Amino acid sequence: MQAVILAGGKGTRLHPLTTNIPKPMVPFFDRPVMEHCIKLLAKHDIKDIIITVSYLAKDIMHYFGNGSRWGVKIRYSVETEPLGTAGGVKLIQPMINDTFVIVSGDAVTDVDLTAAIEMHRSASSVASLMLYEVEDPTQFGLVECDSDNRVTRFLEKPKTSEIFTNTVNTGIYILEPEVLSSIPYNEVHDFARNLFPRLLHNSEPMYGFKLPGYWCDVGNLLQYRNAHFDALHGRVKLDLPAIHVGEGIWVGEGVDIHPSVQLASPVFVGKGASIRRNATLGEHSIIGADSLVDEGAYVTRSVIGCRSFIGRETKITDCIIGSGYSVMESESIYDRTLVASMQSEERKVFAPVINTATNTLAGLAKGSTLNQETAA
Repeated sequence: MQAVILAGGKGTRLHPLTTNIPKPMVPFFDRPVMEHCIKLLAKHDIKDIIITVSYLAKDIMHYFGNGSRWGVKIRYSVETEPLGTAGGVKLIQPMINDTFVIVSGDAVTDVDLTAAIEMHRSASSVASLMLYEVEDPTQFGLVECDSDNRVTRFLEKPKTSEIFTNTVNTGIYILEPEVLSSIPYNEVHDFARNLFPRLLHNSEPMYGFKLPGYWCDVGNLLQYRNAHFDALHGRVKLDLPAIHVGEGIWVGEGVDIHPSVQLASPVFVGKGASIRRNATLGEHSIIGADSLVDEGAYVTRSVIGCRSFIGRETKITDCIIGSGYSVMESESIYDRTLVASMQSEERKVFAPVINTATNTLAGLAKGSTLNQETAA
């Protein structure tokens, strides 16, 4: 079984986290979000993986290499010009020799791929879409199926007045190689907007399956933060780089937590992090590897990136703090996303850096106008 991971998007809606790194490399519990995807594929014995890359492709290729660290074989297809989700896969048609799985490199999921493949084969489907129910479907593609799970209707990113279901397309597909013949060469082509409607028009056997499990498109900052919280609550089954010491508390290797620190679960403290005297980690605190939370600091409902510094007596609430960012002492920060303006491997771990403030999570939750690129 082969898998294709779509990893070429710029991640516009995750800006500024994607200012200096490609979207699949955005950290999720001290690992690139795409690493969790690769581990899921390996778990289901899908070990022949092709990754389509474009934006900052070298960063992805350098980190994941040939895949041997995860017991898989990884090859790459580099798009010099964006060709859409389906157009990019058309480029690797000569490398596809059997039924294959398509997944997005920026989604957090624990979907049972083995069960999905069995359903696909039992239905004699040429294209199977994994579906999920969401509260707000306006940012996704709607999919309607009949009583036999055969797809009958599509609608991409509907207006509120157009919603006919809350069942959406997850971007996880199981396809037969022959569907690639319906994709034109060297043209921008999308699975949901172009290929699937064509298959539907041609009455090809195409099915949609709702599978138990968790799925979240970490397409914007609010979804990114909330996916962390869901993982802490066990709503998604992930292999976190820490030990669950009980009562909703995960602690990595070499962590230094002063006895006076107050912890309110669920909490994650990454490898090598230090939490100093009288600090408080409130519920839904994620502290990245090698970070320092100084004396008397207070963090709650926030994601703190690795190698970050949270100063003495500082209060951090409902925030995302990027890797390597320094918050000086006695600051009070609410509902912000902050990243270091310069990235350097040689920068000292907790050295002060120039800071950049960006859109608030509250603004995103209310629907601020950000570029809704199909590949983002």
